[in-house]
Amino acid sequence: MTPSASSTTPPGTPRWADLHTHTLFSDGVDTPQRLVELAHAAGLSVLALTDHDETGGIAQVEAAAAPHGMTIIPGIEMSASTEDVEVHILGYYFDRNEPGLRRHLAEQKARRIERVKEIVRRLQRVGLAIEAEEVFAFAGKDGTVGRPHVAQALVQRGHVATRADAFDRYLGPDGPGFVPGSPLPPRRIIEVLRGAGGVPVLAHPVYLKRDDLIPKLVDDGMAGLEVYHPGHAPDLIAKYDRLADTLHVLKTGGSDYHGTAKEGAPLGAVRIPVALVETLQAWHRAHQPTRAS
Repeated sequence: MTPSASSTTPPGTPRWADLHTHTLFSDGVDTPQRLVELAHAAGLSVLALTDHDETGGIAQVEAAAAPHGMTIIPGIEMSASTEDVEVHILGYYFDRNEPGLRRHLAEQKARRIERVKEIVRRLQRVGLAIEAEEVFAFAGKDGTVGRPHVAQALVQRGHVATRADAFDRYLGPDGPGFVPGSPLPPRRIIEVLRGAGGVPVLAHPVYLKRDDLIPKLVDDGMAGLEVYHPGHAPDLIAKYDRLADTLHVLKTGGSDYHGTAKEGAPLGAVRIPVALVETLQAWHRAHQPTRAS
């Protein structure tokens, strides 16, 4: 459906989208309903929920957004690894019920559980008292467990003062507890998303720290770059904007909002014009997979 403004939006008012947000279904703290409340207060017309390896909150966001006339884009953030680098890939407009995607998410949920157990083992080896069950409790029965929940457990145990400190000392790429989010290569994640009719976009390329990998990701089927992100200073925005033009790929952006679960921008603080969403939607329509009859 083409994004539409709220019925209370005056004609000619600029319409904005935030295409990178999280709820308590992954490593955010807000409910889907609270996310929509904040999005409406921020004046957003279009919102994408992009929980990590999880689509369970999308239906709730859609229901909460309906009274506001807000358009919801089905979204997700998925993990991959290549050349010892973790790659995060955003997906939009996919079919949530496509069997290949459902199978992948079930397998990834199992991998995430084993990943947390391995992180805990590594932290125990360096003398930190922590148990996997504590981490799973923070994630909840419906949530996708990840490093932010380990960070919460470390704070609760008094090993660190803040979640950011936990990442800096123990959970970041150079820390003793780091375990990649997924062993699968980006090409495989892109295949899964495109097989479900989705649009794969490279998330926050600044954190990749390997701009030389981006053309290869595009060759593998990546359709866009997240040009606008809280981690991108103006010079980086300009650089990734030019790179997207050079590679002839889509441009997206968003706040990467997590609530108080992670230091970062408020919802809607980084937003894009709806015109870019329409370009994203047009790509989606033009690249639907051929289904066997």
